[in-house]
Amino acid sequence: MGLSHTSLIGKVAVVTGAGRGIGKELARALAWLGAKVVIAEIADAGADVESLIRSEGGTALFVKTNVADENSVNRLAERALKEFSKVDILVNNATMAKTGSILELPLEEWDRSWAVDVRAAVLGIRAFLPGMLKRKDETIVTITSGEGIPYLAPYSASKAALRSLGLSLVAELGDESGVSVFVFAPGLVDTPGIREAAREMAPHYGMTYEAFISQRVNPGYDGPMPAEDCAAGFAYVIVHAKDYHGQIADPIQPLNKFGLLPSRQAIVPEPAQKTFIKKPETTEAQSEMVAVYSRAVKLAVELKETLNIVNKEFEEQSYFARMWAKRIFQQRSGLSIKDWVQSSTDLVTQLQNLYRALEAGRKEEAKLPFLINILEKLAGYFQSAREDVKSFIKDQKVLSAAIEALAYREKTVRALMSTLERIVE
Repeated sequence: MGLSHTSLIGKVAVVTGAGRGIGKELARALAWLGAKVVIAEIADAGADVESLIRSEGGTALFVKTNVADENSVNRLAERALKEFSKVDILVNNATMAKTGSILELPLEEWDRSWAVDVRAAVLGIRAFLPGMLKRKDETIVTITSGEGIPYLAPYSASKAALRSLGLSLVAELGDESGVSVFVFAPGLVDTPGIREAAREMAPHYGMTYEAFISQRVNPGYDGPMPAEDCAAGFAYVIVHAKDYHGQIADPIQPLNKFGLLPSRQAIVPEPAQKTFIKKPETTEAQSEMVAVYSRAVKLAVELKETLNIVNKEFEEQSYFARMWAKRIFQQRSGLSIKDWVQSSTDLVTQLQNLYRALEAGRKEEAKLPFLINILEKLAGYFQSAREDVKSFIKDQKVLSAAIEALAYREKTVRALMSTLERIVE
């Protein structure tokens, strides 16, 4: 992934809730990259993580912390500054998840969830941001999750608030403060917390634990993504925080970018997990496949151009309209507009290489980007957008043109889906 033991050398990171799960693996990853890591954890498991990181050659400090308590967070800041003189990276990872229906869960659980997730993040930001603004080149992260998760409402609502908190901080700081802020959406990750919650939630969904925990949420994974994989993608985004400032990032795009996402399993024959382009046995068959690949390239180029136009349309809107539009796009399409543009660019390059190889009769390995698995969501976005525009475009000629353009975009995506299915079948 272009990372090394010196990628974060000289940096100091505070990771809350780093005693297990994503926080633990992220702390290990940041230490491997050269950062000095402060493990802010209420449980004694934080000491074990400190020992583990040190055994792996990293620098770590466990500070027993109740992130929901202002005095405890202030003591954390004092200890971190005393030990390492500064804090460059703050990851607000601490969380809790209590299952149950909205009517049944006591209000104390709502208060506790809000305190551990949202109040804690506010306290952490207030404790470390002033110093970060003086030094520049710093990073703050909040972590979000899915909205409207039944029987997990306090957690889900708090995570939605964390997304809003992160984006509010972005808006307040702007682009010139030197502090990069992004929201991270890990998806379904294999952690002790999710396994505990899954056992309680499965009956509410009429599912067995095994069926619940094996649901596909992140592209490429049958069940939860391993915490180590999530941490690798997370660490990459932190190293490149300036590029993700103001965005909702995830581990998928970095892993896919470097061919580390096992998503090809869903589109590539087993067991080799590779597609080789071989010279067809007849001239007629070769001509047919060359035509298929040529069409795929043209459609992928058209998709890339379409997404660049969409991105331009977003940027031309007012600040709040732009924020809303980008957020809706990501929620419905599965990726941010920036990630879609990059992924479509990668797809064009890959298809062009495969087309040339086929035309020359060469054997070539196909590593098609994972996005072909979620093109359906992008098509769905353009379909739903046709209904959206009806509510805010009153001029009938403009409205008709907008609906026609959105219908054409959806048609392009679906045509590309159909063509890619022929390639990988």
